[in-house]
Amino acid sequence: MSEGRAGAGIRRPRLDAATAAVRTALRAGLRRPLPRAPAEGAEPPPVLLAVSGGADSLALASAAAFLHRRGEGRFLACTVDHGLQEGSAEVARQTVDLLGELGLPAVSVRLGPLSESAEGIEARARHARYAALACAAREHGCAGAVPERDPSRNGADEAEGRAEEAPDALPPLVLTAHTQDDQAETVLLGLMRGSGARSLAGMAPLAPLPTEAGEIVLVRPLLGVTREQTRASCEAQGLPVWDDPMNEDPEFARVRVRRLLHRLEGELGRGLRGNLARTANLLREDADFLDAEADRVLAELAGDGSELLEGERLAALHPAVRTRVLRRWLLAAGVSAQELTAAHVRRVSELAVPGAKERARVSVPGGLEVRRTRGRFEVRTASP
Repeated sequence: MSEGRAGAGIRRPRLDAATAAVRTALRAGLRRPLPRAPAEGAEPPPVLLAVSGGADSLALASAAAFLHRRGEGRFLACTVDHGLQEGSAEVARQTVDLLGELGLPAVSVRLGPLSESAEGIEARARHARYAALACAAREHGCAGAVPERDPSRNGADEAEGRAEEAPDALPPLVLTAHTQDDQAETVLLGLMRGSGARSLAGMAPLAPLPTEAGEIVLVRPLLGVTREQTRASCEAQGLPVWDDPMNEDPEFARVRVRRLLHRLEGELGRGLRGNLARTANLLREDADFLDAEADRVLAELAGDGSELLEGERLAALHPAVRTRVLRRWLLAAGVSAQELTAAHVRRVSELAVPGAKERARVSVPGGLEVRRTRGRFEVRTASP
């Protein structure tokens, strides 16, 4: 971010193709959530927009400001200062000033020291950022909504029921500027880690996210827009962009993947990012269906709240459904989601295979174990 950027004049040139693409994507993205309609005559609450000052979020903020000025929507931008770099407070101040020049109401939030944990700095900063956005959204009375659900899960009824709740009971919407490039990097990271379909499905355009400050609903309208387009949009409008130096630090896995993706495109062609993002969309449809089927089956197997599962009925399930059922069952039994791996679930699944020994057991995180006794599965404290 250059010095004195807040005082720079914002050009209003003729509409360029990149800016038009961002605006179109934002309009389309805002059609998907299910917000509660305001009372007759009442002004609708604003939608919270996360803005870092980088090209992606500034392009989205400019599009939101355009809709805001035209009365097509109400927005409140929020800049989160992580305090990880010298001068970060000034960057946040200048970003808020620039958003004001665009005609977009904006606030900034300063985070305290990040807590010590086993997570890397990226993960801790991300969790803290989303919690801060959740707090800001509730503090300023921003719009709440529920995400779409798969019809096979009676999600439409669930969504309609939740939409009738009081506005402050609904998780607030938070718009983020993740692009197609971010999606491609997410898929490539999953491939390198040997992840399953859900991880390779990448980021959903609309997704609930639990935070330490309560649930929010993330809206990612730019997943079909490239990073090249967002930067071109900022250049066309004369928006001074802040380039976070952490985005160039090879200490972070995502930066290394970004560089690898650039090299792969040089060898395989520029369509690679779009193809990876398309793969994510296809896998998400499959993963959504399998997850919905697993929810339905688990409700049948443990609909009475029983902590036991019948091994024979588990054995009859397709492995893709069985492992999902078992993962949900283990999480409901108190196994840590952060520690539970695919290897744990696979070993538990093998207990359902015909010929598995009675009284066989598999250790799972948290000092627990799954035991098969008389053909039934149960989670108990691990034996010495």
